[in-house]
Amino acid sequence: MPLEIEIHAEPNEGKRISLAGSLDTDTAPQLQDKIDQNIDSTVHMVIMDLKRLEFLSSAGLRVIFKLKKQMDSHEGKFMLLNLQPQVRKVFDIIKALEGMSVFKSQEEMDEYLAAMQNKVLDGDA
Repeated sequence: MPLEIEIHAEPNEGKRISLAGSLDTDTAPQLQDKIDQNIDSTVHMVIMDLKRLEFLSSAGLRVIFKLKKQMDSHEGKFMLLNLQPQVRKVFDIIKALEGMSVFKSQEEMDEYLAAMQNKVLDGDA
């Protein structure tokens, strides 16, 4: 099954990576190439929208964790959005969601981001 990758700009030097299809041994290099072309130290937030991702293998996980590590290296934010049950199960099996920001919907993520911005405006962060 092929992998569709869309990368769009988000506010505040952010990027949204939307995936559809299968992220596996065959398609992981394709995602890594797109990340290498579009994500650098000037990107302060990455949202991985997995709403249409149907399958995730260990090769795909490696690409995702490499991107998270890249974002962590310059104190950027990394968020997972819309994990389908079978994809969430992969993360659960390897206990990888701990310490990651995971949101079940766009609305939930927007509420979180608004709260974080309000903390900064109120001088709490």
